[in-house]
Amino acid sequence: MVTTSSRENVVHEIKELADIIEIIGEYVSLRRSGANFKGLCPFHSEKTPSFIVNPDRRSFHCFGCGEHGDVFTFLQKYHNLTFPEAIEELARRCRITLPEKPYSKEDQAKAEKRDKLHKANEKASEIYHDILLNNPAGKAAREYIQERGMTPEIISSYCLGFAPESWDFLIKEFRQAGIALETAKEAGLIVPKDRGGHYDRFRKRILFPIYGLTGRIVGFGGRILGKGQPKYLNSPETLVFDKSRTLFGLYQNRESIRKKKRCIIVEGNFDLLTLVAYGIGNVAAPLGTALTRFHLHTLKRYTDKAVLLFDGDSAGLKAALRAVPLFLSEQITAQIAVLPDNHDPDTFVREYGNDGLLKLLESAFSLPEFVFDRLEKKHGLTVQGKGRILAELKPMINAISDRHMQRTLFVSHFAQKLGLTQEQFSGGLQPAPAPNELKKKGTAEGKIQIPLKQRKVLEFLLDCPEYIKRFLDAGMEEIMTDSLCRTLIDNLKRPDHDTSTPGPERLLELFPPGPERTFLSGLLVSLPTFPDDVKEAMAEEMEAWFKKNSLMKKRGRLTRKINEAQQAHNETLWMELIERKKLLDETQA
Repeated sequence: MVTTSSRENVVHEIKELADIIEIIGEYVSLRRSGANFKGLCPFHSEKTPSFIVNPDRRSFHCFGCGEHGDVFTFLQKYHNLTFPEAIEELARRCRITLPEKPYSKEDQAKAEKRDKLHKANEKASEIYHDILLNNPAGKAAREYIQERGMTPEIISSYCLGFAPESWDFLIKEFRQAGIALETAKEAGLIVPKDRGGHYDRFRKRILFPIYGLTGRIVGFGGRILGKGQPKYLNSPETLVFDKSRTLFGLYQNRESIRKKKRCIIVEGNFDLLTLVAYGIGNVAAPLGTALTRFHLHTLKRYTDKAVLLFDGDSAGLKAALRAVPLFLSEQITAQIAVLPDNHDPDTFVREYGNDGLLKLLESAFSLPEFVFDRLEKKHGLTVQGKGRILAELKPMINAISDRHMQRTLFVSHFAQKLGLTQEQFSGGLQPAPAPNELKKKGTAEGKIQIPLKQRKVLEFLLDCPEYIKRFLDAGMEEIMTDSLCRTLIDNLKRPDHDTSTPGPERLLELFPPGPERTFLSGLLVSLPTFPDDVKEAMAEEMEAWFKKNSLMKKRGRLTRKINEAQQAHNETLWMELIERKKLLDETQA
């Protein structure tokens, strides 16, 4: 076990010890590409890899959306962690003992609150799980779960539990465990009464703990045992639980989804568990809400293919209509497998078994084709019917806001199916919303235009800053006048430049978030390492280039001044400038 006294030093030590390829590789499939590793960006949708990880610089950069940083930044963005939480996670992996932490009060308070909420949820899960397994109060729930085909392995893996029919059971348990009621309230486990006091949120319910992607419990779903409303009740949103981003079962099933290269999406918790019981583990479920783009963005980390296992009724059609633009925008290939009438995934797999469900999945429709087929059956292909189909397709196409090619292909395909021209099909469509921030960030780097030769010089100096004086003497500042270049040159030539951040990455601190910082980050992450035996040759070539172009610039300026002196009839200045130009020409020769 390593012990470090200085927290600033330990951050640098963690960065040195943490294998950024191994850590990011847990979430992104990386392949070597020269000195770098490349993969699909986990922070935006793409089909062509533009996410680069440089092991030598210990940094990553996405040329598509502009996200960049080091191993700490990656964990912060991927898991929505604070910087202190990212340090703690990496320290745990690297087996480094952290010294006392001088966090900002805000960061420390947030990290402590998140930890308390996680611990409260985990304690509640432990209590409810014990009730289900061992307490007489859980007898009816045990029998019901067994009837639903839940094996001991599933009960354990998903930590299923039972909340007894009591208004203050958990409150009493938490008091004995020393967990503050305020924390329980903030976790959504208890609810304040109008006239003071609290009561348990979950009563007489089978409980499904909801795991975040870090493996900690963020909330609960509860199904009523017997009659009562609502049938399903979820934890409210908290500092650690956002149902629009969380999928039930994804944490437990992520490896199966990745291995089988597709995810089956169902609507209910028991639907999911029954499929798992029948050997179908690549499954996830939204938490009582429609699929969101954030759900799919999370899912995209594990697969780019999905099958919706929905009912074939009008509700299923509406769900499919809402889902199409989301899948298209996230570039996930989506199909829909329509269940027979009066069946849900649970009842279907019980009646037809694993083989029956797999056959159903293999006959799944393309999601856009399913939508069109259902609309055609609903409205027909009369003139009026086509008009109604078009009216229902319009909002769906407009929702594909930041994928121009996807919109174009969609319009072209379905215009043909309706017997319309693309102009007729698109004529009534409203303009798509402005591109989202990811797209704006993705084009930001293109705004920085630096000639290739100057870019090569920057790369060389970032790796070999010891040549800065030679280049300055050769006239570099005459040539590289772009604001980004000047800022970097000014910093590199200072003898007392800041070294609080090791390596050239410290230069990122010179620029606020924006195009220049994004450009520099891309430069750093793809930075080559120059062997010692070629450095001097490259430096001499660049030095000669600076001298030549610097002289040309000086000559041009003198020529302009000579012309101006001649026009002003200033013979003395004209002769002086002619003499200076003659000396310069001799130098250039």
